[in-house]
Amino acid sequence: MDSSQVSDKLWDYIFVGGGLSASVVSHRLYEHDSNLKILIVEAGPNVNDRADIVWPNSTNLIGGEFDWKYNTTSQANLNGRSISLPCGKALGGGTAINSNGWVRGDKFDYDLWGEKVHDKRWTYEGLLPFMRKSEHFWSDSINRMQHGHNGPAFIQSVTSTNRPFPLRDYALQAWGEIGIDALPHLDGNVGNPLGVGELQENKMSGRREIASSIYSLDGITVLTETAVEKLLIEETAPGQLVAVGIKLQNGTGICGRETIVSAGAVRSPQLLMLSGIGPSEELTKFNIPVLLNHPHIGKNLMDHTLFHHAWKVKDPTAGWALGSPNHLFREPQYGWGTPSDFVVSSDIPKDGLISAIAEDEGITPGPTHPLLLKRTFVEHVFMYAGAPDGSLVTLAAIVMLPTSHGAIKLTSANASDPPLIDPNYVSTAVDRYVLREAVKLQIKYADSNETIIGREILNGEAGIPGFDEPFSIHSTDEYIDARVRAGVGSCFHPMGSVAMGTVLDTNLKVRGVNNLRVVDTSVFPIPITGHLQVATFAMAEQAAEIIFSDRERGT
Repeated sequence: MDSSQVSDKLWDYIFVGGGLSASVVSHRLYEHDSNLKILIVEAGPNVNDRADIVWPNSTNLIGGEFDWKYNTTSQANLNGRSISLPCGKALGGGTAINSNGWVRGDKFDYDLWGEKVHDKRWTYEGLLPFMRKSEHFWSDSINRMQHGHNGPAFIQSVTSTNRPFPLRDYALQAWGEIGIDALPHLDGNVGNPLGVGELQENKMSGRREIASSIYSLDGITVLTETAVEKLLIEETAPGQLVAVGIKLQNGTGICGRETIVSAGAVRSPQLLMLSGIGPSEELTKFNIPVLLNHPHIGKNLMDHTLFHHAWKVKDPTAGWALGSPNHLFREPQYGWGTPSDFVVSSDIPKDGLISAIAEDEGITPGPTHPLLLKRTFVEHVFMYAGAPDGSLVTLAAIVMLPTSHGAIKLTSANASDPPLIDPNYVSTAVDRYVLREAVKLQIKYADSNETIIGREILNGEAGIPGFDEPFSIHSTDEYIDARVRAGVGSCFHPMGSVAMGTVLDTNLKVRGVNNLRVVDTSVFPIPITGHLQVATFAMAEQAAEIIFSDRERGT
């Protein structure tokens, strides 16, 4: 179908962007009322059945042809480096290229979200029914009240796929030896993830579950490989703005009763600004008529940061890592997901954190400061891979609770030009402290005599070019900081740039513009300490209920 075939209709709902959120919301709206006329406009193609996308060991994911391949501006706190920021350019969005990690995050953060916007629907308990609605959990006996068993997204685990790795018992023992214990049932997806949980992924026997595939779009009109130039906004009375549709880059106008922007945390704020809704100073730079000065659009950009380092295996022939001669790895299920047994969540020491907060905020924090409570600051993943011959393994540290905030800004008035993306990574003393402590903990795990991994399995860090020494238990804070500045990158979880509470109301409506909503990761007002797809599935499920309820009430 081409754009000429959709321009002569009045659509009930137009979605700009066909990613995870649009797939969920459009599917549920159609489920409520199959007479609805729903249009999705997606810049990328439909890859639901692409063999190089959906099957294990796919090669066309991050950095491939369905990645926008964004890069950030030069990051002042990372030696001026520009950081790669992959985002999905296909129907299904990021679910077409992501690593499928199913990590819900900490109840505390969802509750903080609900508190910040004064709406209990966005607390953990408010979102839990929608978390359950979206998932089909692998076990029907573990934490039944926390998990769904009939949702579209099937959740596999290491246990359910029968792929325990040779280092599993040692890895678990080692975390316990440095004070991080196994969670009950090894389930980190019940709102209290601090500890060791088993890796969970939204895959079905290794097959990728793209949102636009598991949430059927049958009955919904979809335009793929079609770019949107701007939203069509009319002033029906002085100060009364109404979204009436969209204009495609080929000039075609399409009219709709309600427009839902779901283009992601990078493109959604850009599209709003190109349409005349955003910070006036940003719009006037490019001679864009200011329809509504919305100073917070594009602000509050957050992202999880990722730092990884490789460690040498004492005996590569022992069969601990992928690439070794261990025949176990020839069994197909060992290619069905990330080569790891566990996802480990940790807090950080509070004494140094107090000093870091004081440095950032100019005042010593009291004991009730939100960051000083027991929180999920870091995710640790010990991956049994790192070299083709099985001689290396990898430790990854992900900062899940960033305090650094950046912005999305325009580069031009042309929608074809990517915006300026400045996450302002590691710009706070807190983030620097968290990264440093995360690396210290991982060094202790891998290099000390306190753990069985350090004593018997590994033989020091591999090191990287440009540094004369590897990580060790003797590494100084200054050395760790230097390595972090040289090596930290994105975990590909941008969020917050069209935040609820400042830009949106709690029904996801853009303040000051009727018939316009945003539904994607840009709406999160605070950092979610999980892999964002889990929160996004739940948020989109609830959004669909809100939107349809508004329709029934005529609001």
